[in-house]
Amino acid sequence: MNFADRLADASRAKNSVVVLGIDPQLDAVGAPGIPHGFTLARFCCEIVEACARSAIAVKPQLAFYEARGLEGMRAFSEVVKLARKLGLITIADAKRGDIGTTSAAYAEAFLGDNDGDFSCDAVTVNPYQGSDAVMPFIAKVKSGGRGVFVLVKTSNPSSGEFQDLNAPSRPIWESVASRVNGWGSDFIGTSGLSSVGAVVGATYPVQARRARELMPLATILVPGYGTQGGTAADAVASARADGSGFIVNASRSLLYAYQKKDGAKPIEAAAEYAESMRQELNAALASRRKESLARTA
Repeated sequence: MNFADRLADASRAKNSVVVLGIDPQLDAVGAPGIPHGFTLARFCCEIVEACARSAIAVKPQLAFYEARGLEGMRAFSEVVKLARKLGLITIADAKRGDIGTTSAAYAEAFLGDNDGDFSCDAVTVNPYQGSDAVMPFIAKVKSGGRGVFVLVKTSNPSSGEFQDLNAPSRPIWESVASRVNGWGSDFIGTSGLSSVGAVVGATYPVQARRARELMPLATILVPGYGTQGGTAADAVASARADGSGFIVNASRSLLYAYQKKDGAKPIEAAAEYAESMRQELNAALASRRKESLARTA
């Protein structure tokens, strides 16, 4: 089944656009790490299970698993397999991109056979080496019903150092967005959305609205909600006029919600956060629709 259609169906079924960013921070001075009494795999998997009713997808960031060696990659595999068992869509936040056979190998690792240790439904990719870096992943969209989220306008504070440079008459990120729109035109499902999507941060809502103009059919993955400062109102800037076509990720703010409340338990606090996030995003979307109707009345 077309990946974008699966995502749209899941969103309608749960009335949710919530994505669980399962990013277990490293154990270091000043970092939250893994709560006392939990193993890495247990912490991550219990979070997924507790939040499954409010979310439609999980997005584990590979760096936090790779940094922990074999234990970390086993935990990544367990998270993905559990999420699939629970009916959640899996997105490998790998941000891969290279040339030729190397990119093809990355695509096989994350978008290959469903029985693969690291196989997911979709993956994030970095296009800044050009089409060579992206096409092997798009080939998996064509042959295997997978999804790709291309980095367009990222949520980090310094993203503008390169992405906002004019090339020559508009920012580089806008050129990338136009290319994403072209790549995705062959993979549009019955939902009217493409399986070749984009990453556009909630921390840049003005650019998000422009991104939607440039990519009217793309599913936009929105990071930056929560800890990075993006609000629900910022996040819904990426939605289409009908409220579809976007999903919103929360990572640190969700995994470590228990640290904001005295005596809170990690798993229960994460589940409460995920449901609150779902409701907050739905309310922001309803408010946007109301404002749009008022303008056209």
